[in-house]
Amino acid sequence: MYECEYFKIQELVSEKVYKKFGKFAWSFFDTEILQELDEIRRFHGMPIIINNWTSGGSFSQCGLRCNIDSLVKNKKDVYCSAHIMGKAFDLHSNNNVKLYEDIKFLISNGNFKHFKRLESPKSTNYGWVHVDSFRTKDNKLEIFELFLKS
Repeated sequence: MYECEYFKIQELVSEKVYKKFGKFAWSFFDTEILQELDEIRRFHGMPIIINNWTSGGSFSQCGLRCNIDSLVKNKKDVYCSAHIMGKAFDLHSNNNVKLYEDIKFLISNGNFKHFKRLESPKSTNYGWVHVDSFRTKDNKLEIFELFLKS
């Protein structure tokens, strides 16, 4: 089973998932997704944070989310996010603009088989970089906007 070179399992899953499953949670992810995460980190050349709840940080649901995590549990409508399928990550760097451009470059140049979608900075204002592996038209880069209802 593949385990990331640059990320611990606690960084990829919510605290609730880790407390229930521990290192078994590695099995929830496709190997290729984890390899592409490592490639993003290698190419970016700077640390990337996904979840940092283990060190008291505020990021706890930026990778795999489960049905009782607050971002999911509080939904009032159908929620079919790539996050609950282990196919999406919200990444944070000291330079999110560069991180976004790096991932966009990797996808556009055919480096990835799975990651194809990026959330637009119009939605995130570069507060994070969302990447996922939902299918896209012609298997090409898709930049999407998500505006949350208030």
